[in-house]
Amino acid sequence: MARPTQPEPDLEITKTLQSRGYRRIVGLDEVGRGALAGPLLVAAVEIEDMISGVNDSKLLTPPQRQVLAEQIIRYAKQISFGYASNLEIDQLGMTAALGLAYQRALVNIVADFYLSDNFVLANRPHLRAVKGDRLFYQVAAASIIAKVTRDRHMLIYDRAFPHYGWGQNSGYGTALHRQAIKQYGASPLHRLSFINRGWTVDIPEKMR
Repeated sequence: MARPTQPEPDLEITKTLQSRGYRRIVGLDEVGRGALAGPLLVAAVEIEDMISGVNDSKLLTPPQRQVLAEQIIRYAKQISFGYASNLEIDQLGMTAALGLAYQRALVNIVADFYLSDNFVLANRPHLRAVKGDRLFYQVAAASIIAKVTRDRHMLIYDRAFPHYGWGQNSGYGTALHRQAIKQYGASPLHRLSFINRGWTVDIPEKMR
């Protein structure tokens, strides 16, 4: 029996917020949290045009994400990115690095209200929810943009460090990636704090 499809998020929450005076609503989501290499990336997106198929990036295939990302870029009113490098993750820890990436994503954003995938935005009017990328349209759009953008970065990094298969694993800890680290050692883009603690980070759904 076929698995039921996940309903696509809509703009009902956006309409409710706008009826209460919040005109510009931005969604945020991150990708790369559990990777062994590469940056953490946060995308912030303001979009009101409904695009069929926009959903949590984990529920989409790579070709679907590519097509949807192009459409989101075309119709979005604002898109901004915030990064935390592997060195910052090692130096600050994941919690602080994640906060830094969110802060950087919002530097050039103008908004009245924010939606997130359960991330707390201090001193900003916001609504957060577990699996917010399946509930909030703007967060779903941000999850797609974040995933596609980071994957493209990892493809570029793969050219400089081809041993690790980043073009396929996007820096996550697949068996082949871990074996390459054992064989060739860590690259300048690896998160040594993750590797040194025995690679206890599981491969998250967001790698899909």
